[in-house]
Amino acid sequence: MSISSRSNRRRANQRPGSVRRPPARTIEPPDYSREYADVRQDLVWIAIWGGLLTIGMIAASFVL
Repeated sequence: MSISSRSNRRRANQRPGSVRRPPARTIEPPDYSREYADVRQDLVWIAIWGGLLTIGMIAASFVL
């Protein structure tokens, strides 16, 4: 069996004129920004308090 006959058989198995159609509907990723707004606010407060306490410890190390 030659290579050309193999390639001809493969081509014969393909559907003629096959065109890819777009999907029926597009799936959008979910938007969690409203659900995690409280979590984000808590993380902001943790960052603020952590920064203030770090600055306080540095200031206390110079004073004490």
